[in-house]
Amino acid sequence: MNLRSRQRCPTRPARRVSARVALTVGVALATLAGCGPAKADRAKAEALRKTQLAIHSYSEASKKANGLHGEVIKQFGKANASTNLQDYREAMRKDVLPAMDRFVATLRGMPTSTPELERIHAGLVSAYSEARTDIAAYVDRLQTARDLERFVDIRKRLQRRVAAYQRDLATYYKQWNRQLRLADRAAGGTAPPEASTPTAAP
Repeated sequence: MNLRSRQRCPTRPARRVSARVALTVGVALATLAGCGPAKADRAKAEALRKTQLAIHSYSEASKKANGLHGEVIKQFGKANASTNLQDYREAMRKDVLPAMDRFVATLRGMPTSTPELERIHAGLVSAYSEARTDIAAYVDRLQTARDLERFVDIRKRLQRRVAAYQRDLATYYKQWNRQLRLADRAAGGTAPPEASTPTAAP
């Protein structure tokens, strides 16, 4: 009897310790399971905050770009008021193209703090950079009033690309609980006006 008792006694505390360890591990696992969703929620909230801040910075920078785009449109208007091709060419070279250069330079310097925003904005920069190159070539080859028709294709191509940029940007803003307003659209969302035919021969 005494031998049996001595053999059984060590096993009872061991069972209690095992139960306590199991209880402790169970509580720890439950705590960790609760931390997972909370940590994910915090990460999601931080991502939202950073992205909304990036969108705000981009929208603020767009105000300067909008102003310079307005200057481009203004210079196009003046060039289109020319009464002959020679004055038109001069206005395009001296006023319109430099205004476009300032505008494109501003676009290149705009803050794009997320990969998605950088990708979307790159499309706008590319659109206006290529349009500037196309317009310079158009002016260099401008010899007669009929040559003015070539500007139509340049304008339409730019309009399509700007429209695609606006759609992508609006979708991105909406994804992060922001609304794209007209005033927030970099570049003003328009292409240069159509070239008019000067009323006199060069």
